[in-house]
Amino acid sequence: MKFLFGLILMLSAAHMQGAEPIRKVTLPVEVRQEISTSNVPDEIKGKVWNRWTSENFTVLSLNDTHAQYLHQHLELVKVWVFSRWGLYDIPFAAECKIIGVDDPDLFEKMFGIRQSRVEIRRDSQGQIQESVIFLLINDAPSHTVPVPLTEVCLAEFAQAYKQNLPWWTYRGMAVLNGSLDQIRASLHSFVPVVRDNKPVYFSDNLFRMTKADYQKLDSATKQVYDNSAVLFCLMIRKEFGENKFHWFLKQSCDQGGSHAVKEVLGFESTEEFDRTFRRYMIDLMRDIEVDKVPDLYLQIREGI
Repeated sequence: MKFLFGLILMLSAAHMQGAEPIRKVTLPVEVRQEISTSNVPDEIKGKVWNRWTSENFTVLSLNDTHAQYLHQHLELVKVWVFSRWGLYDIPFAAECKIIGVDDPDLFEKMFGIRQSRVEIRRDSQGQIQESVIFLLINDAPSHTVPVPLTEVCLAEFAQAYKQNLPWWTYRGMAVLNGSLDQIRASLHSFVPVVRDNKPVYFSDNLFRMTKADYQKLDSATKQVYDNSAVLFCLMIRKEFGENKFHWFLKQSCDQGGSHAVKEVLGFESTEEFDRTFRRYMIDLMRDIEVDKVPDLYLQIREGI
């Protein structure tokens, strides 16, 4: 499977299967329900939203250009999120609602946040009732959509296959689903952390992190965790291959990451693995710093 831009080029003439036409709506109910304040901000009164539904999504966007792009490609991007990791595409069990705003100040005023956020809403039995992506779409959709969409895709995949995917998969795989320039920028920011031997997340601490604990971290520590998870996913996927990556995920869900390190990757202990992981970090960050890492190595493709 080609990476995102290749997929979009191949299928650019296609429309989403089963997608309704884009409708123009003033303050749709889905938006009104999600506004964080009791009063509707004056800035959005009278604004016209683009709204439509497809097989898996209800989408609302203030930006006409972004709306047209998403209307044509969103279901295809969902397929791409799964297939590039060699995972089966699945229909979502619950609606995914995407609310896209292109003005950061208005976005903050509406939702009380400065960055895109994903909420997976579950019932008392833990089943997904609804997923909501609050999408700050002030850049090209290829830069803003895949990362948050990955969290929804993985949550739905985990539920469909009755697995409890660890949090490092959500962060590492999501960042690696970003654009190439985003991946490189993130890893460049990690170079001084590794070079100066600052704290990073190795196996046990990486495995123990939950979404709830992650959300309590400050932004700098979240970035360290994300980059540690990216390198963890990249090392297993690129150095051990797609099949072992899949088997590692399965064993991690069934018996924990520490077991998978030994059972799947063949290390005698997590300590032995962490020594190898540390060496991998140092070597890769040295090459990232001088732009010696090929694009192909940073891109996940099915079977490669």
